[in-house]
Amino acid sequence: MSESTLPVRKLRKGETLFEEGEAASEAYLIKTGYVSIWRIEGAKTINLATKAEGEIVGEMALIDHTTRSATVTAESDLEVQSITKEQLEIMLSKAPETLTMILRQLLESLRCANDLIAMYAARPVSK
Repeated sequence: MSESTLPVRKLRKGETLFEEGEAASEAYLIKTGYVSIWRIEGAKTINLATKAEGEIVGEMALIDHTTRSATVTAESDLEVQSITKEQLEIMLSKAPETLTMILRQLLESLRCANDLIAMYAARPVSK
């Protein structure tokens, strides 16, 4: 699969690429622009990360077969290329099993870290 054959999706600043809790069918390679990755914890919006051109978002839910762990919003006009679950599975099937196991473990650790970040960021500040 070549990058040039991946379908392109365009969003305007402020539009949502996907939302926390959604079922995942695609990951996205950012071609132009940048996004924020965030979630709601209690009454607070927690910014987890910013991703830009050349980076991929949405891969976690495809690899570990879970729902989206955060919402991704365009912070500028955005152009992404879609990578389907099937395309990613083909890529992973060609990787050594040990590498796939390491990748899944890393994703589990990242999910736990994101949960902790959101939990601590949402706590009331003591005075």
